Amino acid sequence: MKPEAVKAIVDGLQEVGVNFIALMPDAEFAPVQAEILKLPDIKCVLVSSESTGVSVCAGAWLGGKTPALLVPTSGLLVASWPLAATCMAFGIPMTILIPFRGDMGDGSWVMRTYQYTTKPTLEMLQIPYSVVSKIDEVKPALLAVRKSASGWLHPACLLLTGEVLW
Repeated sequence: MKPEAVKAIVDGLQEVGVNFIALMPDAEFAPVQAEILKLPDIKCVLVSSESTGVSVCAGAWLGGKTPALLVPTSGLLVASWPLAATCMAFGIPMTILIPFRGDMGDGSWVMRTYQYTTKPTLEMLQIPYSVVSKIDEVKPALLAVRKSASGWLHPACLLLTGEVLW
């Protein structure tokens, strides 16, 4: 991931008021995660499962925090049950960031599966999402996702692809 993409993501999360992040360690997000862990104003919790990350974010929101969940593309499938059972059922907002592997331009054959599972899973869970492929679109998209999640009391997602990832 390019340093300017890392900066846009980290600065964007801070600018939109995220003050709690649960993240599943991931190679795609490693540079972002390393920068987030340095920030004194954002509580960051490393989780061993994406479903745990959803639960931790839900608890943080109930405790007055503004949470974000950073998970790998495959993690959306793991997180789907707690997203439905907890967040959708009880109106718990969170900003979800996912590196959209399997999108056009991803040259790894093993990631192709996510081209067919990521968007349909979000749609099935009724989680609105935006796809961002340009670095200069990251901050405005984060603002829109965060504002929507908070206003709708529902998770909202930002899928990162294109020059943001590669």
